[in-house]
Amino acid sequence: MIYNSSIKWDAVYDVIVVGFGGAGASAARFAADNGANVLLLDSAPEGSEGGNTRYSGGAFAWGNNFEKLRNYYRQTYYPFNYDSKDLDTFVENVLKMKEYSKKYFGIDAKATGRRPNGEYPEYKDADAMQSQSMTQGMYNGGFWKLLRKKVFERLDKINIWFESPAIHLVQDANNKTVLGVQVKRKNQIRNVAARNGIVLSCGGFENNPEMVQNFLGQGSLAPIGTLYNQGKGIDLAVEVGARLWHMSNYDSHGLSLRQDQPHEKFAYMINWKSLFNGSIFIASDDGTRYFREDEEDRHGYKYNHGNWIMIPNQNHPHIVMDQRQYNQLKNDQSAKAAQIKELISYAIKADTISELAEKINAPKLSEAVADFNFLTDDVKRDMFLNRKIETMRSFSEGPYYAIPVRHNILHTHGGAKRNEKCEVIDLEGNPIPHLYEAGELGDIFATKYIGANSIADLLISGKISGENAALPKPKTVELDAVTGASKVPELKSDARTEITNFTAEENQGIGMSENGISDTALVVRVTKDGNKISNVEVLQEKESPSIGGKAIPKLVKEVLCKQSADVDAISGATTTSSAFKDAVAQAISNIK
Repeated sequence: MIYNSSIKWDAVYDVIVVGFGGAGASAARFAADNGANVLLLDSAPEGSEGGNTRYSGGAFAWGNNFEKLRNYYRQTYYPFNYDSKDLDTFVENVLKMKEYSKKYFGIDAKATGRRPNGEYPEYKDADAMQSQSMTQGMYNGGFWKLLRKKVFERLDKINIWFESPAIHLVQDANNKTVLGVQVKRKNQIRNVAARNGIVLSCGGFENNPEMVQNFLGQGSLAPIGTLYNQGKGIDLAVEVGARLWHMSNYDSHGLSLRQDQPHEKFAYMINWKSLFNGSIFIASDDGTRYFREDEEDRHGYKYNHGNWIMIPNQNHPHIVMDQRQYNQLKNDQSAKAAQIKELISYAIKADTISELAEKINAPKLSEAVADFNFLTDDVKRDMFLNRKIETMRSFSEGPYYAIPVRHNILHTHGGAKRNEKCEVIDLEGNPIPHLYEAGELGDIFATKYIGANSIADLLISGKISGENAALPKPKTVELDAVTGASKVPELKSDARTEITNFTAEENQGIGMSENGISDTALVVRVTKDGNKISNVEVLQEKESPSIGGKAIPKLVKEVLCKQSADVDAISGATTTSSAFKDAVAQAISNIK
């Protein structure tokens, strides 16, 4: 969107950050710490922000030898080109990640112990990269909550707009400076200016089927992270003349159940060791094997004649097994037993292999089973896919089963090309003034994504982009706002963290707890009639609807029945129960 004098600014900030995921949270934090007044935008509603960071394990890369670590990364890039300044800057910062954790979070990071020899131990110096974590456990949202907390500690400098997608960047036609962002806010178009810089941190395009087809060449991938990464950052970058890079790179965790839902189940099944152990394999569209079932997951990259590649996805693959395998999984006792038993409940059943082949439209399935049995019983070696023979057992009597699955996608890496300062680069190789980028949108990984590096990158690029965006810039055009964010209700921040944001009459008290499943605080209002608790109202909660959301009404009844916050936790919702009890106890103590 080209700037002209008829454009009126509704508000002016020093820095605008587009995307409230991990990178955006970091960029906003460091921009604020460098004196900037920040607007943080996100297209998701409150409680669904966080991007893919919300779904991540939270481990970040670390090393202590520059030359060895850089050498490892360079091998994983081969034969793709890379920007040496970008890579060197990244490696230098990875070496500092433990100090980063201590300095900016007050936490001594601990080694996770995962992949001590590297995700690609075949490469020289693979053990130069180790993964560290600031939180207990993984995939529990703990890391995201740390980042979000640092933003909410700075609400005096950071305004947050939820459900406010960026529509266009506003650019000066003469010097190409990006001046602001056009935003859709409460069904109105708002023009917001940035004095010093704009950071694009709005994630990838894994939820944009057209971009997935055009850039990845894949037809059907099941997202396993946020549903709000729809490629808008790429559109914004393109319209201001940015050069794109790494558009074909993405990572995965193999397969998910196929139910044609926005979020499919069992995204990490490829890591369940007891699943693919016996008379079971993965059948392609025509029924033949194409996927080494017992290979260690390398974020979706599979061994291919001396290299590791992201294999083309099949349109309707299936996990197939015989009755003996079905019984084995039904009686599984591993840590994943409950999930395995639920997974096999979705199986399609047939008395014969040929009948099963017809049901799942896999014409070569009978041939594939015969080949599998031949390798197992006669050759005693999987000469085609190199699965360990001890994990293979020939198919015996039926019935037979097939579970529909989909290839999944964790995140994409393509976006605008950025330099070591996180400045966005144009088609001529020059920085676009005032425009920066952070996170998985246009990150530095060209191919073979290595686990724990997206977290390291969002921390590193978030800090670099936030600090550089906050630097005062020469004024190019007049950026006075017609209105003002503090005067117009629609332009005020959506973030609320204090009980003073909620009203309480006489004999009422407000209580808040941030210790639930959601990163949005759980807020209750308790009313007393004399010494009796007469009402408990839940004013704010974003707990999981299927678990915490169902538990809360039961907890309300228990509090009213027992006239106390000290009630039993609801089975399966202990975290939500604990947060609710804390909030009620606090509310009771706040009654005046």
